[in-house]
Amino acid sequence: MRNPLSRGFTLVECMFGIFIASVVFLSTILALGYARIQNEVEQERIRAHQIISQKLEIERYQLFTWTASESTQTIWDNETPDDTSDDTAGTLEIIVRDPVTGAILTMAPDPARLIEIEATLSWSPRVARMQNRVLRETVITCKAP
Repeated sequence: MRNPLSRGFTLVECMFGIFIASVVFLSTILALGYARIQNEVEQERIRAHQIISQKLEIERYQLFTWTASESTQTIWDNETPDDTSDDTAGTLEIIVRDPVTGAILTMAPDPARLIEIEATLSWSPRVARMQNRVLRETVITCKAP
């Protein structure tokens, strides 16, 4: 026969259960916060890749015009036209090389031959924890002028 006073959980068992539930809850909240930050950074990276791809497509289909290197590109627009300071902006750098020698070209090669175009967009993410970091997205393509 059971002792009527031994039913239920002891204080130690309850505290241990609350501790385990707290650890699980806290780790879930931290994981969700980390996932949100990574999602925002990935959205910026994808937008930077879109910008670079657009610029490279322009370069590939125009005969040998140059997109302005060191130009500022808006990666993330927060839809506040009066305040552009809250937008995420980056610097686009375009380098055109001779793929054989690796020399940087400043004008169309004569005679015409295949060239390599490297575009890099650098920016600081809008996520508060990562604002001290500089992220870069680089795309390289080739074209024949």
